[in-house]
Amino acid sequence: MKLAAIDIGSNAVRLYIARPLHEDMEKTDFKSVEFTRLPLRLGDDVFKSKEISKKKMDLLTKAMQAFALLMEIYNVDAYRACATSAMRDADNGKKLAAEIKKITGLKIDIISGKEESKLIQTAIMDWLPAKHSFLHIDVGGGSTEIAMIRNGHIKQFESFNIGTVRMKEGKVKESEMQRMMEWLNALPLPIDEPVKAVGTGGNIVKLHQLAGTAAGEATNLHLLQRTHSYIESLSMHDRIYDLKLNPDRAEVICHAGNIFLEIMKKCNIHEIFAPDMGLKDGIVRQLWKRRFEQQPV
Repeated sequence: MKLAAIDIGSNAVRLYIARPLHEDMEKTDFKSVEFTRLPLRLGDDVFKSKEISKKKMDLLTKAMQAFALLMEIYNVDAYRACATSAMRDADNGKKLAAEIKKITGLKIDIISGKEESKLIQTAIMDWLPAKHSFLHIDVGGGSTEIAMIRNGHIKQFESFNIGTVRMKEGKVKESEMQRMMEWLNALPLPIDEPVKAVGTGGNIVKLHQLAGTAAGEATNLHLLQRTHSYIESLSMHDRIYDLKLNPDRAEVICHAGNIFLEIMKKCNIHEIFAPDMGLKDGIVRQLWKRRFEQQPV
């Protein structure tokens, strides 16, 4: 069985095809079959003009046509396509989704920030230990989702219109930053144990790697600060050619670092994990769960 997730974000569009390692289990790990990331930055248009331009509408349609063909080649059994902050905010987002459905046959769900957060949490909850307290922080191009997780249960979560592409375009409202800080200030953080952060999104994974932290281990706050400051000191040329960052990543990685650092400092968190998981993994796990729900008892 093969499952596919399409993640239409503000900074990139991704297709992820995976298969379960154990078909007879309700909970299982997945093996990647295909992963395609296209640097189609819808947020550049939307956060400036509230609309997706004709050029990017055409490019997204072509990307979805390509994804449809890839899913056919790989014999995908089930898929879900989710669009997040950029298409959510675009005045022509729903119209574009309808046009793409007519042309490609692929249905796009424009999901809320809270649903986006829940899907990502679906992926990381299996990865986290059942006990202890974690603050999950997912930083995307258009929004940041934060969840307080304790003893395997989500206590509180919220979505904020604060993201890397919004920051690059100078479109993050001061009132939204204030709302996030007030929400963090009101969090009932435990006093009997230190809270650790879990960061998701391509930028924190790359920061984790550039800090030299091994997979599965945490990066401490001071090392993250030093790594962020070093990247910030480099020119775009050096970020691309010396650090081997994709150009679209090189433009926004420091904005992501600022968001993670601000949240960690506000909550007095000194360590952050960065599992290579995100919305695509949550979608695949949701599809896998639905497979069992639809089976007759």
